Amino acid sequence: MPLKYNSTQINRTRRLPLPLCVGRRCAVCSSYLDKCVGRESRPRLRGHDRDQHLALAQIKKAVINSETLTAEKKNAMAILSHVLRGVIDLLHPVMPFITEELNATLFPGSERVINSAWPKADASLIDAKIEAAFNQAFAVVESVRGVRGRYNVSPATKLKAVVSVDDAATEANVKDCQAIITELGGLESFSVAVKAAKPKFSASSVVPGGELYIPLEGILDPAAEIARLEKEIEKAKSFAASIEKKLSNQKFVSGAPEAVVNAERVKLATQQDIIAKNEAALKELK
Repeated sequence: MPLKYNSTQINRTRRLPLPLCVGRRCAVCSSYLDKCVGRESRPRLRGHDRDQHLALAQIKKAVINSETLTAEKKNAMAILSHVLRGVIDLLHPVMPFITEELNATLFPGSERVINSAWPKADASLIDAKIEAAFNQAFAVVESVRGVRGRYNVSPATKLKAVVSVDDAATEANVKDCQAIITELGGLESFSVAVKAAKPKFSASSVVPGGELYIPLEGILDPAAEIARLEKEIEKAKSFAASIEKKLSNQKFVSGAPEAVVNAERVKLATQQDIIAKNEAALKELK
């Protein structure tokens, strides 16, 4: 179905960075161009985390699929149109026939891709303040996901989150991206405040300009979780001790192949990392 929206319809006042492939490092476009066209023959692309592209797409997908044609949906469709056209232009050197077909289908009546100018980033769309706020929001989302992994909490389980920030400016930036954090973090509630108090029985994680707290009461059994962590620590300590004993044997170190010795050192470092992380988690819960 042809796209009826264009980049002139994008609401540029929204406090969200536009997911432009042009002027950003797109996970698809840039990797293709690096391999097939070469770095020197393509424009310099700014660093941009591929997860942020995917996250924006995830949020916008729900908006675009809604039945009501709201101003937000129009804006999302305009962004989608703008990004798709940029992707088509960037991929054309390595996929000429496919991109021409896509362009004719999605943008009927438009100029053929082979005749269009190589896309350039519109520097006026780059707002350092908004990008900084967005990166801060993603740091919070990644920290929420890190807590889930640390305590084996299912992604389907809705969590509560509290962010304690150092100043009012950081508080305002985080609040501006509250919807993104709630959606991508799988949260049922989210609050942010300057010097917020840490809730009882909660996990914590340092984020830019503050600290994230995830209350675990009702999600984990405190006694069972403490017992599990203590068991994991003892297991890792026992394994680490056996590796240390092996590495302290000069006959083994001098006689075994270097690759074998290095593999044992990697095992030891892994166990030490497990011990450190579990001890930190245990300290949080006590």
